[in-house]
Order: sequence, then structure tokens, then C-alpha cells
Amino acid sequence: MTTFPNGSFTGDSTSIHRLVGEVQRHEVPAYRCSPSLANRALSVSLAEDVGRLDPSGPGSVFATDPRRAAGDPVPFLPKSRLWTRDEQRIAVERFARAVADGELTSGPAIGEFEDALAEFLAVPHVVATSSGTDALVIALRAVGVSHGDEVIMPANSFAATENAVWACGATPVLVDIDPVRHTLDPALIETAITPRTRAILPVHLYGRFAEVPGLAEIARRHGLGLVEDACQAIGVTGVGQHSDAAALSFNPYKNFGLTGKAGAVVTRDAEIGASARRFAYHGFDPERKNVKEDAFGLNAKIDNSTAAVALGLLPRLTLNNYRRAFLAKRYIDALEELAADGTAILPAFAPDHAWHLFGVQIAVGREARDEIQARMRTIDAVETDLYYPVLTHRQQTPLHRKHFAHVALPWTERVHSRVLHLPLHNNLSLPEQDRVIEALHAAFRATAH
Repeated sequence: MTTFPNGSFTGDSTSIHRLVGEVQRHEVPAYRCSPSLANRALSVSLAEDVGRLDPSGPGSVFATDPRRAAGDPVPFLPKSRLWTRDEQRIAVERFARAVADGELTSGPAIGEFEDALAEFLAVPHVVATSSGTDALVIALRAVGVSHGDEVIMPANSFAATENAVWACGATPVLVDIDPVRHTLDPALIETAITPRTRAILPVHLYGRFAEVPGLAEIARRHGLGLVEDACQAIGVTGVGQHSDAAALSFNPYKNFGLTGKAGAVVTRDAEIGASARRFAYHGFDPERKNVKEDAFGLNAKIDNSTAAVALGLLPRLTLNNYRRAFLAKRYIDALEELAADGTAILPAFAPDHAWHLFGVQIAVGREARDEIQARMRTIDAVETDLYYPVLTHRQQTPLHRKHFAHVALPWTERVHSRVLHLPLHNNLSLPEQDRVIEALHAAFRATAH
């Protein structure tokens, strides 16, 4: 993100975190907003009507209650409401224009989107890809991960993280998490390094920034690559600033979602950026059609039609991240009583978080967690989720049993047995959130007796 003096708004997670507090206190200063395309919708409110950022204000930017009756279910992630009606209209118009122009796979929107994303993230090199998984594979390849190598990573992530390592012909080496951040613990990394280790792959779990500066120091000391799985963390301060490369995802369910699978590799390193661009498209020289510079590569560029949609939706990125951060703070404030008496462990409201998911830990463990989840669903019609139900080392394929049968990750397993994810998406309404909060309190009271 572009850096301005005091009184500026850059649109990263630090500035959004600050803004949430200012709106709650009704003390929003006059901001000069970064001109990044991703900030456009939020900058309009900052410049013209700050009151819209308050849920109680007229014309609020927050979603209105979509339910037709008070007892209608509160879904965890309603597919029909991933976008607002206006966002749906923009996506359809942008896609239709690409169809009419016949520019579906290649076209000018790709470069324009990459440039706009690079400006927002303050990184010089962005390669937009056909998925977040492809972005991970390409980034790992670009830092030299290949057949027979090892990559250090956590076990509490989506399967794409480990699959990207397997796809490079390498083997995941699982390391436990920090008990507070729930991301890779730098203090445990060096004991896992072997002569075969080629890279470290931290995951910004649920949108919380991993301890990348500490990992970067270890990587430099041992001559290892460092690739961030930032697929849940677009807009988080520091992404791509301390590592060799970071991978983003624009899956429809992410904070910034598109019409299908999409992602990007972001890097400050020109050589890694060039390698990623070649590998994303068959190993071709970007300047010469169908002329190979590398022996092989993937067919993994973003489609022009998808990039066209991305350009239409990008102006709302920081506005949606603001909504999620405000709703996360609202959860934390409303559930403070459960945290105070030790029955629940809440995430910290931190400036290095994109709030892709909101996880509550049920302190007494798995059995109570499952009982609470069932009660919220059946009694209160509130849907919650355990987003990654099986940890990497607990998958029961022959490959996983061979490599991870004797792996023990005490903190990873402890947190996983307690976590419950509450509804949190761009268009969650406050009445829906109130229903979730009331249902969780009621479930804790019921299970305490």
C-alpha cells in the first residue's frame, strides 16, 4: 500500500483496524485516502459521508437484514449473498463486455488488474493466476522447490497448501503452531530443518498474519526460500514485504472473490516475478508468442474475462475488509463475558488481520464444542462450521499415513479440537449477527447445566 504521512488512509489492515475504533468512538479524522483502485468505495465515504461507516447511521454501508421472518435460519456462508446486488450487476456487465469483445482468455484486463493490485499491495511484481493453488505451486517453483525437497508448513490449513508442495514433487514437513496466533511457531522451525529443506511456507490462518519477519530471519540464515500462503489475507499489512513471494486467492468465498477460481503471486523480486510469469504460462517468454524460455510450465494464467470482473469489483475491496473488521470487533465485544469467565477464547482484535474467518475456541474441548454447534443449529437455526475438519497429518490416505503416522502437533491438535467458526462474510447483517451472538450465549448456558 502507498504510504502517506499522518492523516492518511492506506487501506491496509492496520489503517482499517484504526478506522473501526474511530468509527466506534465517533472520532473519525479528516483522511487523505490512497488513490489505489481498491480503496475507491471506502474513500467516497471517508470524503463525503463518514456517518455511513457506522451501522446505525443513515445509508449505512452495512447489509440490511435479508430475512423475511424472524425465525429464518442464519446461514454460515450464503452463496446467493456473496456479493451485493450492485456487485452482481457489475460482475455481469464486465463479463458480458469481455464476451462481446471476444477477449476471454488473453486480453488487456489482465495487465490492468495486475498493475492495480501491485499498487494496492506496494509490491512491484504481480502475476495473476487461475487459482490460489496454482499461485502457491508457481511461487514455490519460482523459489526453487523441486522433486525430493522438503517444505516446512503447518497442518491446520486447507489442503491446497500441502497439495502445492506435493505438486512440486516435494514433501511437507509439519511444524506446530504458536498457541496465541495459531500460525507457524518460529521457535520450532530450526529443529525441523534438514539438508533437504528448500523452503518455509507459513499460512496466514483465517486472515491473521503469521510471524513472517521472524521466519524470514531463519530462512536467510539457512539459505531457504520463504513463501507466504496469504490466500486468506488480502489487504493485511506486511503481506509480500518480508518474504520471497506470497500467494493470494480470489475464490468466490474469499474476502475478495470473483466469478470462479483465481489467484496471484506477488513478489518484490524481479527474477522470481519473471520466473513465476513464465511458469504460469507454459514456460513461454512473455515477450515472444509461443517461444519457450523454460522447459515446461502450467496453463495457469488468470482469464481476461475473470480479470475484467476483478477490475470492476476491486474498488470495493477495502470497504468489504472494513465491514468484516467492524463485525469481528462487534463479535469480540458482545462475547467478552464468555472470554472473561474462561468458557471461550476469542481472537484478539489485531491490526494484522483480514478477518476471513472468525473462530471461537470452546475452552472445555471437543465434546462441548460439538454440543454447542448442534444446539445452535437445531434450537436457534444458526449455522456454524469447523472450516477445516481434518488436519493434514490426520488425513487417511496411504501417502499421509506413510509420512505423518508418527507426527504429533500438540498445540495444533488442541486448538483444532476446540475451534468453532461463526458466520462472518461481507454481507452479514447486524440482526443476523445478533442472532448468532444470542444463540452462542444460550448454548453456553445450556451446556453448563
